[in-house]
Amino acid sequence: MKLTGTAKAFIALMVIGVVGFLGWKFYLVPQQEKEKQAVAEDGGTRAGVGAKITKDDFSQLKNTPDPDRKSGVSGVQPANLTPGKLNRKLVVGINTWAGHAPGIVANLGMDSGNPGSIYKQRYGLDVDFKIFDDPAIKLTAFLKGDIDIMWDTVDSWANEASRLAEQNVQAKAILQQDWSRGGDGIVSNSSIHSIEDLKGKVIATTQFTPSHWLLLYMLSQSGLTAEDKAQIEKSLVYTKEAPLAAAAFKAKKVDAAVTWEPDLSLAVKARGDEAHVLVSTSAATNVIADCLVARQDIIDKSPETLRDFVHGWFDGIEFIEKDPAQSYELVGKALKLGPDDVSGMLSGLKLTPFADNALFFGLTGNKPQFQTLFDTAFIVWRKQGVITKAVDAKDYMDARFVASLADKYQGQKVVESFKFDPKKPAMAAAEAKKHAIVNKQLTIYFTPGSDEIMPGSYFTLDSLGDMMTGFGNTFLRVEGNTDSKGSEKVNKSLSQKRADSVRKYLVEHHAIPEVRFQTIGKGAADPVAPNDTEAGRQQNRRTDIKVVLNVD
Repeated sequence: MKLTGTAKAFIALMVIGVVGFLGWKFYLVPQQEKEKQAVAEDGGTRAGVGAKITKDDFSQLKNTPDPDRKSGVSGVQPANLTPGKLNRKLVVGINTWAGHAPGIVANLGMDSGNPGSIYKQRYGLDVDFKIFDDPAIKLTAFLKGDIDIMWDTVDSWANEASRLAEQNVQAKAILQQDWSRGGDGIVSNSSIHSIEDLKGKVIATTQFTPSHWLLLYMLSQSGLTAEDKAQIEKSLVYTKEAPLAAAAFKAKKVDAAVTWEPDLSLAVKARGDEAHVLVSTSAATNVIADCLVARQDIIDKSPETLRDFVHGWFDGIEFIEKDPAQSYELVGKALKLGPDDVSGMLSGLKLTPFADNALFFGLTGNKPQFQTLFDTAFIVWRKQGVITKAVDAKDYMDARFVASLADKYQGQKVVESFKFDPKKPAMAAAEAKKHAIVNKQLTIYFTPGSDEIMPGSYFTLDSLGDMMTGFGNTFLRVEGNTDSKGSEKVNKSLSQKRADSVRKYLVEHHAIPEVRFQTIGKGAADPVAPNDTEAGRQQNRRTDIKVVLNVD
């Protein structure tokens, strides 16, 4: 019996429908369920540990990418504040850290009342800075109302916000002070080349500090299995202070230590060729951020005072850029440090003026970097058993004081010191083994026989996009792999197209510059399992990701 054209078309449609259904049932649905389970195991949602997650919960990741930093921040809408000024001194709690330099410079020291200070001259503002090196004492003073504003890292703020919520005390982050850019890191034996190499090693850190947070973040982004990560965490050696973690490494009691400068560099120097900085925030550029948090009663009653405080802080950044020597001397005197100590500390961070704050708090229409850090830290600390009270980033930040200054900084751009050589991705192949700090395999599902990404893989790609934002000073090497079915030529071409699709998605949805990518189609040339079983072939249909340091 000869089939008519209509019958042939009907049969073709039926075949396509069956293939589509099988792809949905056996590829897309299992991947979505796997992703949901992974998220549930990683802390769930604000509804509680284990709450079910759907891809719709992450849909806005695709719709709110980072803006084009070259375009500046001219699109920020100024915020209108209700009248209200503080009729006394504004008291700010800080620690012995040069990241507070803009405020100290604007105040001409720790104490209020200097008639020549920026705060007094330009804004009629009296500010007192007080030192609290012990976080517990600082938080107690904040709870009692002895200080109006306190310093925090965003990861620590997620912890402390939960503690405040348990006591029904409200407060919000109002200003980003800086990004750590080399000031925090992991020092290790020279034989350890990547985060994956930390498997089975003993690591020293200080519990529930930015150092601990950095280590947990790095582990979470690695290609280590859940069992490997759990074993590393179980074997951690906790020290009371970060310098003691470095001391344990110097004494060869541990294989690696997480600490901050100057102990990071001193630890390497003490061990010579036996040690190196495995990774620092010079690569993981958007992982540790300092911020200032204000009590809610000050926010409600004295918004104009907070606006002027923020404005003076930005003025202080400009003064430091114009006269660094005088600034270092002034800050050193205030914090009882030498000018060289201040200069060294500042070299490991990036002070963040208005444009960076606008990006950080999402004023340009992007997803707030503050939100990503805060909400992730909350999940991490809850899993660590430190906190129980649920807190959400949007309830613990107030960007109005930055936004109210938008008309003063029209066109200001985010400026980064690191640059990407367009030739560098091509060099990454030779350097990947030496400088790849993260190596992981991802299963990204494509429509059979094509380079079209299936919706179930958006979650994986968005997580990868967030990781690349965090590792701002790195390249991404994307290697596409197939099983051995089909011709070598077709497999290599298809794997190249699929690697390119991953790059295209991340460029379009996360605004990551194309210069930061190298895509390689390896076809079936690099199997990780035998190709004579379907289970083995499935393992070989993968995407290998290498995060490569941007180094000379």
